[in-house]
Amino acid sequence: MEPAPSATPRRSPAPSDPPTFRTSRTNSPSGLRCAGTVDFTTRDAWRSALAELAATGRDVHLDLSELTFIDVHGTTMLVEAATHAPQAPRIVLHRPPPMMLRILGVFWPSLHTIEVVHT
Repeated sequence: MEPAPSATPRRSPAPSDPPTFRTSRTNSPSGLRCAGTVDFTTRDAWRSALAELAATGRDVHLDLSELTFIDVHGTTMLVEAATHAPQAPRIVLHRPPPMMLRILGVFWPSLHTIEVVHT
């Protein structure tokens, strides 16, 4: 009979980096470039970015080509910014992630204050 292997504690895998959300201003068109993820860990930063843009009272352009994920709540926040802002500015989404398009199509199929541009 062979001796039982010694019980050595297993090292747990290193936690992955927490999700991040970053923004940078764009000039042509005027708006924001968003990168990273929008979920429960980055929701406050997303809310702040939307509030700042909605306060301008003019059309808002969001370059979302580097946004890798957005959850339903984050998309709802975008819709609320588009519908509750003073003078209801139009929000133009440039290259949004497919998940965002699916969420908008299911819950808000005829929302006129959000325009999607794929190029």
